[in-house]
Amino acid sequence: MRTKPSPTELDAQIRAAELAAYTHYGLTANEKVVSVASPLGAVEIRLSMFGPQDGDDPPVLLLHGIGSVNVIAAQVIAALPGRRVIAVDWPGHGLSGPSVLPPGWAFRSYNVTVLRAILDELQIGEVDIVGHSMGAQFALYAGLDLPTQVRRLVLLGAPGASFAGARPNAIMIALAVPRLGARLLRMPMSPKAFVRNNEKALGAGALRDVPAELITAAHLIGIRPGHAPSLASYFRALIRRATVRPAVNISVHELATLRQPALFVWGDADVFMRPADAAAHLAAIPRSTLVELPGAGHAPWLQYPEVVGRVMAEHLNR
Repeated sequence: MRTKPSPTELDAQIRAAELAAYTHYGLTANEKVVSVASPLGAVEIRLSMFGPQDGDDPPVLLLHGIGSVNVIAAQVIAALPGRRVIAVDWPGHGLSGPSVLPPGWAFRSYNVTVLRAILDELQIGEVDIVGHSMGAQFALYAGLDLPTQVRRLVLLGAPGASFAGARPNAIMIALAVPRLGARLLRMPMSPKAFVRNNEKALGAGALRDVPAELITAAHLIGIRPGHAPSLASYFRALIRRATVRPAVNISVHELATLRQPALFVWGDADVFMRPADAAAHLAAIPRSTLVELPGAGHAPWLQYPEVVGRVMAEHLNR
C-alpha cells in the first residue's frame, strides 16, 4: 500500500515536475514567496519569475484561471523571451497558501486588492497583464480599477465570467454546491481521468503534446491540503443555482471606459463562451483587438502555440 506523501514531500514533487516541464520549453524559473495583506488577512503567494530582471518594458504579470496552474502556460512564457514575466500562483492555487472565500464575499474587490498588494510588495509601478480564463477576468478588473498601473492586456480564452452569457459547465456547477464541491475535489483521480476532465474545458486533445511532467505537476497540485476548500469557495463566489452571479459580470457600459489596449485571443470552440456571443462586449472596448482561432478551445495557445505567441508578443512589445 502506497503511503501518502507529507505536505513537504508533495510540494517537492510538484517543484521537480514543474522544473522538468519548464526545462522542456527552455525556461528557468526563480521562485519567490511573498506575504501580502488581503481582506481576509495575510496570504502567502508563490511567484515564479522568468527572463531578465530589468529592462525598458514593464514586467508581464501572468494570471492563470480558477483551478488552473501556471505551468500549463509554459509556452506563453516562452514566447516572451526578452521580457520579465511574473507568474502568480493565485491564493488557494499552486503552491500559494489557502484562500477560502466566505459565502457572498465581494469577489471583485478581493481580487483587485490582492493584485494591488502584489504590485506594491514587488514595487512595480506599471505592468502588462496576460490572463487566461478567470485570470483574464482579473486582468479586466485590474485594468478598470488600477488604470495607472496597468499598461496593456492580453486575454486568452473566454475571460471567465466577465461577460453576461458565459456558461458554467456541469462540473463547475457541481463544485459550487456547498460541501459537495470540496468533497468532489478531494476524490482520487487517475492521471488519465485528470487529462479527460481537463480537456472537457480546454478542448479535445489540448494536452496531447505537452510533456508528461506538466500533467504530473498540475495533477499533484490538486491534492494539496488547502486546494479543495479554496477552489470550491471560488466556484461558490461565481455560481449560484447553476448560473453565473450577475455581480461578477462587467457591464458593457463599464467596458467602454477601459483605457488599455486589449488583445483577445479566443477559440471559436470555447465551451464557456464563443467570441460571437461576446460581440457587443468586445465592440464596447475602445482599443480591443480580437484574434479568433478556428477549432480552438478554452486554452488556445495549446492548439495554436506559434500564432498565439506571435500576436501576443507583437501586442505587448508594440
